[in-house]
Amino acid sequence: MKTKIFSLLCTIGLLVGSVSQAQNQQKPYWQDVDVVAVNKEYPRTSFMTFDNQSNALSKKFEDSKFYQSLNGTWKFYFVDGYKQLPDNITDPSVSTKDWKDIKVPGNWEVQGFGTAIYTNHGYEFQPKNPQPPTLPEINPVGVYRRDMNVSADMLKRDVFLHIAGAKAGVYVYINGKEVGYSEDSKNPAEFKINDFVEAGNNTLVLKIFRWSTGSYLECQDFWRISGIERDVYLWSQPKTHIRDFVVKSELDATYTDGMFALKTMIKNSEATKSEVEVQYELLDNAKKVIATEKQIVTLEAGEEKDARFSKTIKNPLTWTSESPNLYSLVMTVKQNGVVTEVIPFTVGF
Repeated sequence: MKTKIFSLLCTIGLLVGSVSQAQNQQKPYWQDVDVVAVNKEYPRTSFMTFDNQSNALSKKFEDSKFYQSLNGTWKFYFVDGYKQLPDNITDPSVSTKDWKDIKVPGNWEVQGFGTAIYTNHGYEFQPKNPQPPTLPEINPVGVYRRDMNVSADMLKRDVFLHIAGAKAGVYVYINGKEVGYSEDSKNPAEFKINDFVEAGNNTLVLKIFRWSTGSYLECQDFWRISGIERDVYLWSQPKTHIRDFVVKSELDATYTDGMFALKTMIKNSEATKSEVEVQYELLDNAKKVIATEKQIVTLEAGEEKDARFSKTIKNPLTWTSESPNLYSLVMTVKQNGVVTEVIPFTVGF
């Protein structure tokens, strides 16, 4: 009996030790070839939501009350190697008195931090005999920090942080908590942040590694430079909203009539059932409606459904390089008869 108990304790000890060892050996995201994103929203069309059609038709993000730019001057902490970073660098209580200023968007090498490298083939971090996915231990890191204000009204909606482009391995922290990670540096990264923000002032930190395992897929003929390269902003949508959409606008076999098709993907992030009216309108340059249709969409809690539309457009003005004719697509969501979302897009045939 004692022998069995001893054997059992030994087995448990080995298992605990194995788990502990595995945890200690777990690679950080930027070194892990199996991790390209953490807690990141599924990719979708870049668009903005408005509260009325008049503002929506400008198609300028800045004209939306639901858009908040985070471009401008951020505080910046740079090290030549990640092991030089203080352990608490993402803690909002850390003073930024000795940090530098940096412009966003803008690569850090052209603002006096690190070295820009040009090469048209090979990897700048391993010019000869690269061993994917191995990365150099001396990996520069830039830490960006700024405050942002989130209103109580915004928190009644789904709030997203949009990073339009940052190179290469990007960790996101809000109020000291890790939100997520992305390393697809030439595509937008978007994170839903409702669970990480509070009404009022919040501290946003982006910790960016110059190289990640994704860098092996970004070996083109260009300057190898790093940091936040495109816009950063907050935006919000109603709890039941158009998550994404697909437009097909083609000509028929005779190149005479237009074949218009629209798929909208409606998402209900509420904990209860939701019903909305989804409508599209296609407008010409004189803002005359040439096609429209609406549908009622009922969604269970957390459900997503497609609302599909199609229409033949008689003899539309076509797009050519000499005559680039375009139409305005306006998608509107109503709940209980009230407009909750208006999304514009540009369409050509």
